[in-house]
Amino acid sequence: MTAETRWVVPRSIEVPLVIAIALIAIIFRFAQFNQVPPGLHYDEAIDAKLAQEIRSGATPIYFEEGWGREPLYHYLVAFTLNFTPDPTTALRITSGVLGLIQLLAAYALFRSLFGVPTALIGAAWIAVLFWTVSTSRAGLRNITLTTLTTLTAWAFWRVWSDARSRMRDAGSKMQDATGVYLLRPASCILPGVLLGLTVYTYQPSRVVPLIYLVFVGILSLRQRWLIKQNWRALAVFFGVTVIVALPLMVFLATHPQAETSRAFQTEPIRALLSGNFQPAIDTAVATLKMFTFDGAGDPQILYNISGRPIFIGLGSLLFYLGLIVCVWRWKKPEYMFMLIWLGITLLPNLLTAPAPFFYRAIASQTPVALLPAIGTVAIGQLVQRANIRKRIVLSAGAVTMSAILSLGQTAVTTWHDYFDVWGHDADVRFQYSAALTDIAHTIEAAPDQNPVAISSYFIEDADPIIFDQTLNRRDVSVRWFDAREALIVAADATVQRLGIPSFTPLDPMLSAAFLDNSEPSVATKDFKLYAFDAAQFRRKIEAWTCAACPVTFNGDITLIGLQHSIVNQTLIIQSAWRVERDGQPGSTAIFMHLIGADGQPAAQDDQLHVPRHAWQTGDEFVQVHRIPLSGLLAGAYPLELGIYNRVDKVRWGATDRSGAALGDHVCAGSIEVSP
Repeated sequence: MTAETRWVVPRSIEVPLVIAIALIAIIFRFAQFNQVPPGLHYDEAIDAKLAQEIRSGATPIYFEEGWGREPLYHYLVAFTLNFTPDPTTALRITSGVLGLIQLLAAYALFRSLFGVPTALIGAAWIAVLFWTVSTSRAGLRNITLTTLTTLTAWAFWRVWSDARSRMRDAGSKMQDATGVYLLRPASCILPGVLLGLTVYTYQPSRVVPLIYLVFVGILSLRQRWLIKQNWRALAVFFGVTVIVALPLMVFLATHPQAETSRAFQTEPIRALLSGNFQPAIDTAVATLKMFTFDGAGDPQILYNISGRPIFIGLGSLLFYLGLIVCVWRWKKPEYMFMLIWLGITLLPNLLTAPAPFFYRAIASQTPVALLPAIGTVAIGQLVQRANIRKRIVLSAGAVTMSAILSLGQTAVTTWHDYFDVWGHDADVRFQYSAALTDIAHTIEAAPDQNPVAISSYFIEDADPIIFDQTLNRRDVSVRWFDAREALIVAADATVQRLGIPSFTPLDPMLSAAFLDNSEPSVATKDFKLYAFDAAQFRRKIEAWTCAACPVTFNGDITLIGLQHSIVNQTLIIQSAWRVERDGQPGSTAIFMHLIGADGQPAAQDDQLHVPRHAWQTGDEFVQVHRIPLSGLLAGAYPLELGIYNRVDKVRWGATDRSGAALGDHVCAGSIEVSP
């Protein structure tokens, strides 16, 4: 027997094992479905939003939103939305199913190339590896890349395997040691289509065609006759790939600005081209360490327990053993192909920042999961080669025991690390909007249709998009604010609800002035939901006044009045505002300046924690400003205020109640600073 002899596994054993592995994979991908992750991350919310645009009739070739996104995943999610109205569920189901397709395609590929034992063990690694489990549960487009790459490899090798079988059955004398034969051009259409589709998945997909170019190139050097005889089929394969990928390539070539926001990621490449090798060396070393070095895994809590490597314990040893075996047998096409696949799909991680980044290396998942399987089977093959009595039984036992121990350890640690550690991590719950998700579900479950004002941290952009994809009701009007510095009531509301997450608690002064010690109607460790007397809030602030009030800025918003106090050498100003017309997206600030004797601001605070995109005509809100007074000389300081755009620093024009222009700011009285 040679070192590569394959054991025969009866179908009566193989099929139940495949089913068992698939069931385990399903459990890992769909257990605690609505709890881990606890909600949507910003990138997931964008993907859900884009999928809904497709479902509404859009047919994009590429999305420029969110730093640029290929659309294949979004089309799949849009299809899934036909069966579930909840975008979060659609995302999770789509990713989970894609993960299962990856596993089954990998099994078929491994079985064809390396035999049943290797295929079973490799598929089991895909089923329980933390990396593959986490990517199959996240609602991100990245998962389409590893699935399409695996399907392409399976389809490609299926063509070659079919050709080998036909020639063997015909008893051809054209067979050579590699077992690769004449190909039918028509049979290369499917793998060409699949390879072309990979470029519609995720940016790192653009290196995937290199796998096949390099593989064919090496074969042409070693077996030129083989390429000469099959050039028509290979031309069909690569030609179909180009045809399918061409629309996206043309779009990107004619829209170079579509991906400029990702320029920072290519800094190591630019440094390399300029003669500075250090950044590329750093990213390469970081990437190579991510497989087994403790603390060297992806540091981003969004995708991994910070620093957790891909393999832990016995799996690390089997990974390296499998890699050694592949390198030792590299002249055989199947091993050569897997090494090329691994090396090329790691290139985006090796040469771009930050590193290591598990998602950018996602196309390498399948060959990475194969390596410990090859290592496990190699142990059995070594035992089988030894001059030991009953060596077949011993070798099979060695393979079985190694697989059970390594996969068992991995399954247990993955379950604990993913569901018990990562899923309950405070940073994970914050990044995946656990509090906003709970608020949305609470609102969904209540018959109440009163408006709701949601406090949060990323109110300018991320959180409204996340909440819109999480709240599956359109009969509830939503406003946004940051309760640490502001409070808003919806137009014409007499009672509204306030959703206050624990990470943006209501300012104590605002609470004392407007909540009147009210108890929340719902309270958890993550959020509180109040029934708020909007009519009383409105009556209170409309009684405020100031020297310049009322004054309107840009015809959009009117200053109603001010209240101020000095606490611990800090001037605290509460400004009350009424929205005159619906707002537009844009980062804006209200400035409060204490003007010194030289006419310049001596102290100031620029804030706006009720974003413009949330403004609706008739809304009223209070904004809190805190101006430090320490270091100011005693005396009276004029208080100037106004509004400006943060991007271009342009101030808004002010008008009085008669419409007369007042300039780009107003004086709202003076503040007396004591010594």
